[in-house]
Amino acid sequence: MSAVIVTGGAGGIGRVICTRLHRDGNKVVVADRDRAAARAAAELIGCDFEELDIGEEVSVVTGVNAVAERHGGLKAVINNAGIHMQSLVVETSAVDWDRIFRVNSRGTFLMCREAARIMAQQRSGQIVNIITKLGFGNPFSSVYVSSKNAVWGLTQCLAVEMASSGVRVNAIAPGHVGPGTGMEAAFRAKADKLGKSWEDFEQQVISTIPLGRWCTPEDVAGGVAWLLGPDTTFVTGEMINITGGFQAYAAAPRDDDVRTAAEKGPNS
Repeated sequence: MSAVIVTGGAGGIGRVICTRLHRDGNKVVVADRDRAAARAAAELIGCDFEELDIGEEVSVVTGVNAVAERHGGLKAVINNAGIHMQSLVVETSAVDWDRIFRVNSRGTFLMCREAARIMAQQRSGQIVNIITKLGFGNPFSSVYVSSKNAVWGLTQCLAVEMASSGVRVNAIAPGHVGPGTGMEAAFRAKADKLGKSWEDFEQQVISTIPLGRWCTPEDVAGGVAWLLGPDTTFVTGEMINITGGFQAYAAAPRDDDVRTAAEKGPNS
């Protein structure tokens, strides 16, 4: 059985994805730039691991090929690793923009490229990119959302390019994955920037979700498991929304805060 690589697999959503896919009988490889954390997660799950930093091209090329050689090919690559920041456009530096894009967009591109090269020769495989549905009306998240939207464009193009090779490429777009995950800090930062208590912010978020709760890592893992299952052989180039019906935020930054940030600008 060939391998399923999950980037950012040592913690948070990634580790839950690894756990679910391993339980489903896949040969999972926890891929993470933190070797010790990757090893610990793999030991807990009962699977393999690979030290891999998606921000570094050499690490991606070496790591992806090492896994494919070790396990006789690639069944799938789940591009889950990513980083976040909370800032208004007017206070965002070019350095921060490049830092987020280097990991979220460029890093995912590198993983897709190397996986696709192997899968083209196999004439089989799947790539699943974890993006976001929190784009419209999402204050303080322009860099993160833009980087993930770039991955959505990549997903659509790559799906067409790889179709004749029997390789399918899709995206999972979660909604609000917050409490108890690595994203909780980002949401708490957003609440602070909106001038809201965590309790008020959480209540407002949940009020915009028709199903009335936060998205969980298990929800995301379920979507990935479905794509890797037997019922999706005619699914490619698609965005699978896992949002509980969320459409848009009902909150905006305060005028005074925006004007103050605009006056200070980036690097202040």
